[in-house]
Amino acid sequence: MKRNIIRLSFLICLSVGFFGCKKFVDESKPYNVLNPDIFPENMAQVDYFLNSPYANIHSVELFGFQGLGRFFYNIDHTGDVAWLGTSEWNELQLLYVHAANSYAGAQWRGLYRGVQQSRTFIDQIVPNYKQKVGNKITPADTLALRYKLGEAYYLRAWHYYFLMNLYGQEVVVPNNGDNTKPGVILFTSDVKIGDRADEMRPRSTVKQCWDYIIADLKNAMDHLTDPSGGAKKTWAGADKGRIDYYAAEALYARALMYEERWSEARDAFLDIVQNSGKSLMSFQDYYNMWNGNPQYAATENNNTEALHQITIVRSGDNAMAGPSTASAVSLLYTPFFDNGAPGGATPGYGNMYMHDRNLGRFGFPQQYYPVMKGLGTNGRTVETSYVDSCYHMKTLKRYATDPDPRLWVCAYQPWVDTVMNASAKAAILPYGAGTETEYQMNAAQPASIIKHGWSLRKFNLYDVQASQNPRMHGADFYFTRLPEIYLELAECYWKLSGNANDPNALNYINRVHRRAWNLPESAGQSLDYTAIESGSKITKANLHPNSGDAGFTDQLALNSLYYETWAETFGEAKWWFNVRRWSLGKNEAKVYEKSRAGDISWNSDDQYALPIYQTEIDRNVNCVQNKGY
Repeated sequence: MKRNIIRLSFLICLSVGFFGCKKFVDESKPYNVLNPDIFPENMAQVDYFLNSPYANIHSVELFGFQGLGRFFYNIDHTGDVAWLGTSEWNELQLLYVHAANSYAGAQWRGLYRGVQQSRTFIDQIVPNYKQKVGNKITPADTLALRYKLGEAYYLRAWHYYFLMNLYGQEVVVPNNGDNTKPGVILFTSDVKIGDRADEMRPRSTVKQCWDYIIADLKNAMDHLTDPSGGAKKTWAGADKGRIDYYAAEALYARALMYEERWSEARDAFLDIVQNSGKSLMSFQDYYNMWNGNPQYAATENNNTEALHQITIVRSGDNAMAGPSTASAVSLLYTPFFDNGAPGGATPGYGNMYMHDRNLGRFGFPQQYYPVMKGLGTNGRTVETSYVDSCYHMKTLKRYATDPDPRLWVCAYQPWVDTVMNASAKAAILPYGAGTETEYQMNAAQPASIIKHGWSLRKFNLYDVQASQNPRMHGADFYFTRLPEIYLELAECYWKLSGNANDPNALNYINRVHRRAWNLPESAGQSLDYTAIESGSKITKANLHPNSGDAGFTDQLALNSLYYETWAETFGEAKWWFNVRRWSLGKNEAKVYEKSRAGDISWNSDDQYALPIYQTEIDRNVNCVQNKGY
């Protein structure tokens, strides 16, 4: 069942009916500091505060609206921009971001809100409640508070994890030594909230930040363990969406990888694989779980591979305008469908589509364009032979000749795929009524013009796409899934052995690979990788995608771990973290090469770190800007 998620709101707006006539803030203090003499009075009020950092994950700045189409899909080139009228958007697409960029700044603001909410719960709400209740607290409530603290420690670490990957000057601590480059600002328990001078903390070092995150996650795991018997907490029924022991352990192991603590990370990942009870779903379930299908999103009962699932509830709220249990992320990249007119229609803004170079990475022949019929008329369409050929690519799954089947998990193919328009199916069209493709403009265009314009599929609704208001959709997000655990475990084995043919590493890479091709998880499949990395092409990725540099080689064509991680998590706002940790920035700029916003260039590794938002620099004299800005 879904966790009951409240609306994000300032706590001073809580209803009189819930709290009576008492004031739970002290208005004589700066910033309306919580009054511990009054609040919280019961466990329901304690739980209310824990809901806040949960809900913050899908705030407007993060996964409620801006986090995908306006942010991650630009910096990692999941998408390309159909709309060119916003310079801040174009900056992200070209990896040339200014400190005043409000889209990058929105992530800073939203993530630190979650830090503040988690910290308030850990340092104020639970201690205040324990002090108020004293020895009257029941054993059941004592254990419940323990688990709630575990969830809060995880949620604080989750927000810091994103902050470090986006704004830390560097992210890796080689060999668990030291890295004194600036990370992010740690608002530790000694910071006096409301005291502006004390809040002006400098950025902690990269090493200090990861140590802090790891400590929080260790605390989360400890608190999510029953002290009486050692049982690791998992949830069922209405609580199933809450963070459990294994979700915390997954992020803990992932954080250890940034300090290159490979053996510790391996052991944690193995514990998840062996004891969490998670298993890979069939390919058909994997295909269906992204788009608000209630079989996976409303009850969560059938999703056996999600460890941290961010629950989104479809509602009548306008999620882009403020607090909501819904999300509006798909508003920016809703697909275009055939409504009988040139260019078609989209229920949202239609600002972004799948970057064409991603087709080649999945193994689709980038020069394979449809032959048009009736170009220049409202009845324009494509030759049946093209549709039949692509349908066979999608359904027959011939490894030697067909693209990676995950391409169609991640994107809608024009002319081949359909979406619902009211009660009828409508064909997907190449993207954007104003995008300069020959199919939209009804006239032949130069070869340099974008031709494909596939629509992004993940997190677009499956059932009422063309009529449902995308400002209030309900497709869940998955921050951690078992396939990622397999791939991260494989990396640990590889790093520990130094062997590109490490059998343990290949075992876990191939488990993910086999599921993509709808094959059994057991070893010995004909398409199994026999090497992690190679001097020659071993994956579906286009070996030489850069049209301006024919000698350039995409590293994902040569590395099965890199490729499988990219393909499996495409469109989930995770790839940029791997780009940073694996130092693939220059490679990515060469692969994508161009955007409708201009040429993509990589001039310095300083581009890995986003600039600290100018508002923070202006208000905090101790906060230094990242190098290169």
